[in-house]
Amino acid sequence: MTLRRVRSRTVATVLLVACASACSAGRVRDTAIENWRVEVVATLPHDPTLFTQGLELDRAVLYESSGLYGKSAVRAVDRAGGAVLRSFTFPDRFFAEGLTRAGDRLLVLSWQERTAFVLDAATFAERGRLTYDGEGWGICALGDDVVTSDGSDALTFRDPATFTPRRTVNVRLGTTPVRDLNELECVHGSVYANIWRSDRIVRVDAKTGAVSGVVDLHELRPASTLADADAVLNGIAYDATTDRFLITGKRWPVMYDVRFVR
Repeated sequence: MTLRRVRSRTVATVLLVACASACSAGRVRDTAIENWRVEVVATLPHDPTLFTQGLELDRAVLYESSGLYGKSAVRAVDRAGGAVLRSFTFPDRFFAEGLTRAGDRLLVLSWQERTAFVLDAATFAERGRLTYDGEGWGICALGDDVVTSDGSDALTFRDPATFTPRRTVNVRLGTTPVRDLNELECVHGSVYANIWRSDRIVRVDAKTGAVSGVVDLHELRPASTLADADAVLNGIAYDATTDRFLITGKRWPVMYDVRFVR
């Protein structure tokens, strides 16, 4: 998200508070919450110049948004060969955030500009812009909705055509709010969310906001990024063909093909 200088391996404060009473050795005691470990299937190259904000896989095409003012862009990459198929560069005054595909459109949030760009998924031609209140962090498509985060503990479910809010759920680990919800991925009725400035991803029940799963990914942080406090875990893409995830981070030279296992 933003460029506040915070050590990436410091878990978001609220998650630490929640785990103080609910976790032991990094594992949540609540039996209703699944604790996963990560199993790396493959290590893949990733462009280390990208300040990764959003990541989504659509069959053979990987969409990725990269932030920072004056450098924000979106790419479509051929997953098999790694070639950039098309790209879109944002005006300098926009800080690109998360993205998702909704039908034949790609929706890309901006951080503080309250604007979502609507791109043609096949050509990246700009088809319009949508507005929203507050900040834009992560987004994913779930059924007839798109789900957005704004750095708080709230997930907002919106009309994908107008961005009008339909409902909001507040994310809780037990009874404790989980804030700093960042990059999102919608999978089988749940929302997977990066917790910004942490090495954790949580799975959230889209109906209730309850955290139903937690995975700690600190072991994936590349050693070459440890001196860069902004090079945090960020980017979740679900691969429906393998039932696995692609995981990366800001300015990471690698991307991981992983499964979450108990």
